[in-house]
Amino acid sequence: MRVLGRIGKILGSLALVLGMSTVVAGPVFADEQPEYRLQVSPAKLDLELAPGEKTEKSFQVQNTGTKPFKFTVEATVYSVSDEDYDPDYKTESNYTDLAKWITLSQTEGEVEPNGSVKIDVIVDVPKDVPAGGQYAAIMVTMVNEEGDGNGQGAAIGAIQRIGLVMYSTVEGNTRKEGKVIENKIPSFRFQPPIVATSTVENTGNVHATATYTLQVFPFFGGEEVYSNEDNPETRIILPETKRYNEVVWEGAPALGIFKVKQTVNFLGKDDVTEKVVFLCPIWFLFIILLLIFVVVFWIINRVRGRRLN
Repeated sequence: MRVLGRIGKILGSLALVLGMSTVVAGPVFADEQPEYRLQVSPAKLDLELAPGEKTEKSFQVQNTGTKPFKFTVEATVYSVSDEDYDPDYKTESNYTDLAKWITLSQTEGEVEPNGSVKIDVIVDVPKDVPAGGQYAAIMVTMVNEEGDGNGQGAAIGAIQRIGLVMYSTVEGNTRKEGKVIENKIPSFRFQPPIVATSTVENTGNVHATATYTLQVFPFFGGEEVYSNEDNPETRIILPETKRYNEVVWEGAPALGIFKVKQTVNFLGKDDVTEKVVFLCPIWFLFIILLLIFVVVFWIINRVRGRRLN
């Protein structure tokens, strides 16, 4: 059984080398401040609306660059086109009337470096609108002008545009319904990271938030090696849509066996899936198969040799 012992030592050495491997990162340099950089704050607006009433919110157009720029502001519809939630600023539906109710305090302006401009958003809700979710986007666009004001060439090389999404609910007979229709963890991966996927369906008439928690345990032992319980991922699910999501453990090693658990909470209900996940590089798998072949070949030859003797 010396051959088996040697094979075991080889496998152990490979695992040790792989486990001790480290990645050496090069020096990190802070990015230089760009000439033009557009930002908005906050990143989204949440509103509670009532038929026949006005509601007002505001946001800031910010310039974190080194040169001033001009901008325009407009309201547009907002929806999504697929389960990956690619934004759609053109398709109208019963849930996109909000854009028609919006008046902006200004539709253009100029912002200085490290400065900001406040924009008021007034929503005038008609009296006869049905209850449910309403969604829109405020599009802030950096204006591309010829010349810098002093006849010195082009001021801005490319347009920057940011969409500020507005999530609103018109009060009345609202319905919160839906479910988790898929919650998966692959059992085998040839390379990191470990990824858990899910799809959540919202069949109600208002948006709702799904929460995603990932926990990873070693196969032999109970102490967590990774968890996002303190800061779980959250995603907004629009009414009458399905949303696909991935939760990733980026720090997974190249080789290992883990117990992985994903919990998706939607509308107060937990959907839980647990799997044993094997992380094994394809080259390491090839070596294992090669060693198994060598062992089988050695055993067959030994058995044949005994028969001949």
